[in-house]
Amino acid sequence: MTTATLRSRRLNLPDYFAAVERFAEEGWTDGLPIVPPTEQRVEAALAVLGREPGEVVGRLAPRYGVATLEKVAINAVMAGCRPEYFPVVVAAIEAIADDEFNLNGVQATTHVAAPLCIVNGPVRQALDINAGPNCFGQGWRANATIGRAVRLCMINLGGGLPGLTDKATFGHPGKYTYCVAEHEEVSPWEPLHVSRGFRPDQSAVTLFAAEAPHSVSDHTSRTGRGILSTVADTLATMGNNNMYKQGECLVVIGVEHAKTLAEEGWGRRDVQQFLFETARRPLGRLKQGGEYYGDATWEKYWPKWIDRNDDNALIPVVSRPEDILLIVAGGSVGRFSLVIPGWGRLGSRAVTKDIAAAQAVLGTRSRDGEDEGEQNGA
Repeated sequence: MTTATLRSRRLNLPDYFAAVERFAEEGWTDGLPIVPPTEQRVEAALAVLGREPGEVVGRLAPRYGVATLEKVAINAVMAGCRPEYFPVVVAAIEAIADDEFNLNGVQATTHVAAPLCIVNGPVRQALDINAGPNCFGQGWRANATIGRAVRLCMINLGGGLPGLTDKATFGHPGKYTYCVAEHEEVSPWEPLHVSRGFRPDQSAVTLFAAEAPHSVSDHTSRTGRGILSTVADTLATMGNNNMYKQGECLVVIGVEHAKTLAEEGWGRRDVQQFLFETARRPLGRLKQGGEYYGDATWEKYWPKWIDRNDDNALIPVVSRPEDILLIVAGGSVGRFSLVIPGWGRLGSRAVTKDIAAAQAVLGTRSRDGEDEGEQNGA
């Protein structure tokens, strides 16, 4: 691959600091300094895939900018990704471009939703993606830069601009970067991607439109039922989008809690079923606040089997057990888990993509529109 194959506009800037300031002035950043996407760095990322720079990964809403490999590589470099991270970024962009994910809604909503990348399979260890202590926090380059690359693509290719197309009332810190691996080695269950139809030896990334993590602190319960009762109570809150709009939510079981569940023989489906049956609130209480819109809520979201005239009827936080996504992650010390609400049934569905497939399939993708727009310069 030669520099002649890159088609993005060139910028001639005197030094690093000039590049940082120019990109900030143009609105090409997330507010933080970037790594200048030089031709050499962009080509190094592209070389990992060995594909043509103009191959199209997808179109990113709401601008529906064309995400070519070259454009995605530019944003990955800007985010600070090492070249070997690039296949994960490509698979993640393929996932958010999927119609099921509904990126247009995620970008434009007044809700706080942000794409969370959940990485599974051998690539977790190969790239040192953190699944352990502080896995949702700072300190891990792979987590930080892969998640940030997704956000920069959403800004520069999708046009998600705060206050303009991005109408989030608050947002949350995951809108800078939101990436974690599952701690498969300590999980008593099959990994998330296997539960979604992939083989254990495959590497995959799941994109989920998510709120910030809500801590579930249970240092008292010594039974699986007790732990999950605390998780269920945290799930079923009036301020939670899922409580009114159903859809999917994510439960991250901490290592100590997972050990208790494993010792008692709880399977993945057992956990999902218990939470589905337990994470509920009385209809009469939900009518008093939250996102209850009367008949509209009933017709669009809530199950038909609930008696809408019975204020004591219990409304489930999701419409079916499998809508509770379940992973194990975190450090080995501390009886904590996490609840991460989603956006809602008519909002976005989680999408999982094979990271290896992202390399193989892209070679057959259309090159149509590869140079549409010049959101970034290499």
